[in-house]
Amino acid sequence: MSWNGRHRRDRGQSLVEFALVLTPMLVLFFGIIDFSFIIFAYSVITNSTREASRFAATFNSSYGGSSCAGSQAGCITRVAQDQSFNFLAGSKSSYITVNYYTTNNLSSPVMTCNAGACSQTGTLPQTLSSGKVVKYANQPGNVVEVAVNNLPWIWLAPIWGFSTSQKMFASSADVLGGLPAGSLQPPNP
Repeated sequence: MSWNGRHRRDRGQSLVEFALVLTPMLVLFFGIIDFSFIIFAYSVITNSTREASRFAATFNSSYGGSSCAGSQAGCITRVAQDQSFNFLAGSKSSYITVNYYTTNNLSSPVMTCNAGACSQTGTLPQTLSSGKVVKYANQPGNVVEVAVNNLPWIWLAPIWGFSTSQKMFASSADVLGGLPAGSLQPPNP
């Protein structure tokens, strides 16, 4: 066999070996990128709910130059969107829910707000075990929860045999603080 024939055969063998190594290496590389990105996205979404619940606890009267008098939940939703690096931008605000709880029952909200609309889900007024009467869903001392539910996530490099779409969930809760000076009742939820 001549030198040229052996050299071509070795080059073909190297190409096959390269293809056999490249495939698992690319799968590993894209898997690392995908898992890193989903961990980053989950961290960002969790932080955005945390910042929104902190904002809610302070009863700020405005956010970003807009008044919160018409809808406190609308401002809370905008805070979550602004803190989410556009993961919750635009129409994805419908995945953000603001729930208000009394300390009597922390498993069922008395009011739920989503996409700018609030609906009362519990009974108000309510008398707490301490004797305090709760007249408003967002009364100081109540608990506010900001949650992101069922936010769709599509893998960058889908893995065969696994669902290509996943759902992300995150939530944060805080106790509503005191009303701003001069306020006798909380703003609209």
